[in-house]
Amino acid sequence: MPFKIYNYFKKLLKKPEEVPLVDRLENLIEEDQANPEDKIPDDNSELALVANVLGLKELTAADIMVPRVDIVAAKADTTLDEFINIFSKTSFSQIPIYNNTLDDVIGIVRVRDFLPYIKNPKSFNIKSLLKEVIYVVPSIQILELLVEIKSSANHMALVVDEFGGIDGLVTLQDVVSEIVGEIQQNRNIFPQVITRPDGSLVANGKMFLTECEEMLGVDLLEPYAQQDGEVPDVETLAGLTMLMAERMPTRGEILMHPSGIEFEIADADPRRVKRIIIRKPQQQQQNNESE
Repeated sequence: MPFKIYNYFKKLLKKPEEVPLVDRLENLIEEDQANPEDKIPDDNSELALVANVLGLKELTAADIMVPRVDIVAAKADTTLDEFINIFSKTSFSQIPIYNNTLDDVIGIVRVRDFLPYIKNPKSFNIKSLLKEVIYVVPSIQILELLVEIKSSANHMALVVDEFGGIDGLVTLQDVVSEIVGEIQQNRNIFPQVITRPDGSLVANGKMFLTECEEMLGVDLLEPYAQQDGEVPDVETLAGLTMLMAERMPTRGEILMHPSGIEFEIADADPRRVKRIIIRKPQQQQQNNESE
């Protein structure tokens, strides 16, 4: 997908244990987008179920939008100095531009696009900076809104009523903040590690390697240190399996770590490792005896 929303979540969520739920939500959205356009989403689909559990299904653009009265926008005849003043006071990265009233929005401008004109103000032309506007209805559900906004270069949408008037404004940040709030209240829905009856562990591929090392009591990167002592720059468990295999490992592949710990790829595609089964040496022996 064109924009990796995972990076936004990772910055917003300070605790690493909250990342797997975000990663799972991203994967579900990607899978939902990959469906044929003529396929109607099933209310029993995994994405729909997650939305229900998180309490997101009933949330709409109307619930999270900035109301019309609070929208910061500018007229098309606003001068460069006035624009600079608006952005410096609000710290916004982009704002809508309109002709006569806010109901006549002609585009979005981004603060970064003004930089070339600071040293050459005479060449300033607001119309050359306008970006396309996305319009959504107030009733659009929040996950649909997320997909809609993140597919736009502006990451902003205007909410319109049935007559085409502007009701409000919503940004990617607004959507992310709302979802993050729900995630922080439901952080155990998709646990990062699941312990199976045989003692083996099923871990998310994006689990931080430092956490995995703490859980296993093993320095997993030390055996792969270079001659100068520098260890590979690997942050996740999936990254470790790629380091061990020296390529993208495939589903069902078993990788043996020098410490004796066994990593089995439980779920993967050509782009990433999703889930990994971890077996300590004693668990491997128990598994062999049971066979």
